[in-house]
Amino acid sequence: MNRLVKKSLLLGLFFATSNSFAQLPELVSPTTATGIATTARFFGGATADNGSTYANSFAYDAAIDIDLEIQVEASHVNTVGNLYVIVIWDGSYFVRDENGAFQLWDLSIENFLAASPAKTLQASERISIVDDVAFGPAGVSDTSLGFIVAYDTMAVANEFFFNGVSLSVNIEAEVEDLPSVVQSLQLFTNRISSQIIQSNCIYCHINGGSAGGTSLAYQSSSNQNALNTNYNLLVNYINGGKGSTLLSKSKGIGHGGGVRLSSSSSDFQNFEAFVNAVLAE
Repeated sequence: MNRLVKKSLLLGLFFATSNSFAQLPELVSPTTATGIATTARFFGGATADNGSTYANSFAYDAAIDIDLEIQVEASHVNTVGNLYVIVIWDGSYFVRDENGAFQLWDLSIENFLAASPAKTLQASERISIVDDVAFGPAGVSDTSLGFIVAYDTMAVANEFFFNGVSLSVNIEAEVEDLPSVVQSLQLFTNRISSQIIQSNCIYCHINGGSAGGTSLAYQSSSNQNALNTNYNLLVNYINGGKGSTLLSKSKGIGHGGGVRLSSSSSDFQNFEAFVNAVLAE
């Protein structure tokens, strides 16, 4: 399906009408198509708390309302005219037709469709763009949308009145949850590396030490990468089927260095928890 057609369909799904409004911020630069001055005023805002506050940027999954309002010129009240809603998305323009669907607009007058055609203009015309919609989960994120509301009147031929600066609403990208630090690495960092490896095992299990030629030769803490190197060394050793051997040797069973950890000590319990965490991961 054409990308612009997809956007039109998405806009049609999002931008349904609603009758709930709060006081809206005023939009700057009311203007006209011909550039003549106007006393018409335009208001609009996006809110995630039903109008208590307004903002221009929202989280990926925030459910928001977007509302616009026109206060027509006094001389235009009770004249017949049209209301228009324009959405700007990624450089493309869309207009809402009278059925609520959004159509791609080529900026031509003949294709400028009215959202509310041939209506008697009131002093204040309020238009709901979206009501309680979360854009991100529905496929619109990491982007900005611009909103313009306009009107014309039979009282002034060939003229349009609109907010010259669009209401900009940014929908942020989805924030991916960072992977949690694996439990075994946390245990090793907080309870094993300094307390057991560097304070106990390192005296023999190091290059040049009496156990330096075994498969467990650790790096001293003076080495910048000691923590990661020693962690990976132990993980590979345990995953190689030697977790129980590691725990037994630390208690002095079949260990040339004798008892290093008492089975009732907190250090041994932490060491055992570390081995179990590695095996569980």
